[in-house]
Amino acid sequence: MRKIYGLIWLLLLGVVPAGQAQKIVRGTVQDNSSKEGLLGVAVTLKNTEVGTVTDVQGNFQLAISRDTVTLVFSFVGFEPLERKLIVTRDTTTLALVHLKAACHLDFFYSKHLELSLLSGLRYTPLGGKVKVFYPYLIPYLIHARHSMGSLRAEFSYQRGAATYQRNATLALDNLFVDCYHNVDVAASYQRVWVGERRFAYTRYTAGATYTGKLIGRAFREVPVYLAVGRLTYAAEEISAARTGLEAGVDYPFFIHLNDSRTANLALIATGRVAWWQDYWQFQSGLEAQFKKCSVGLSFNKLGLYTEVTTRVGFSIERRRTRKPVGR
Repeated sequence: MRKIYGLIWLLLLGVVPAGQAQKIVRGTVQDNSSKEGLLGVAVTLKNTEVGTVTDVQGNFQLAISRDTVTLVFSFVGFEPLERKLIVTRDTTTLALVHLKAACHLDFFYSKHLELSLLSGLRYTPLGGKVKVFYPYLIPYLIHARHSMGSLRAEFSYQRGAATYQRNATLALDNLFVDCYHNVDVAASYQRVWVGERRFAYTRYTAGATYTGKLIGRAFREVPVYLAVGRLTYAAEEISAARTGLEAGVDYPFFIHLNDSRTANLALIATGRVAWWQDYWQFQSGLEAQFKKCSVGLSFNKLGLYTEVTTRVGFSIERRRTRKPVGR
């Protein structure tokens, strides 16, 4: 009997160490954007409580007892990542693991109506502007994962003794949006008539504004505008119709008037250059918004027409709503 017990004991000594043989998996976890090591990333075996965390350099070492495993990498503010691997050596070193920042966008938009008084300093001293903003139109109509599709409609009219100017814009802001890209689209109409100089022009444009990393890290927050259009131009006995291109940028910046983390004064500088084959048009503007009040100054030049317009506006808003967008 003792011989039988001894034989069983020897068999157990041979089997147990083989079943508990440990293999080592090593690797490094980095931020996908900065390529720097991440401290405190949880590295666990999927569906188990076995795991470890990365050190200051983003390095980790984990002992496993299986040949085929799935490692789960998770860290606050980053998207979780799974990596399946087959371990054939006692020590295995993984290729660099890169975690991407989690994508959570919050838009605090509200339905609002903006009324403005306009005054041209040269030809059109009296005028007004109406702007209507209706957020989340496309998600209201259809399910669109990467679209806010907020409707923006603007109309303005200015008049002088023998001059008038009309402008209209219909746009869908945030037509496509994620953590790295934003696209707005717009169609615009502009009509100017100066009777005393027998000058007039009408232009139609359709374009898009892009904001994102495709234009470089340094300018990823600067919206870039590109449009195509058609111009009808008449001056005394000369008349022409031309197609052309328009390009420009919008440069937003914010000023904090107190200790609050929220910007109190928003400023937007805009610039547009249009090429109509035989003619060039230059437009620019500067707008400032403080709470519900806004002021602006704009410049427009095409051929014989040059005008500087001032604007004072007030916004009427409904209750602000929050709309999150995830990738």
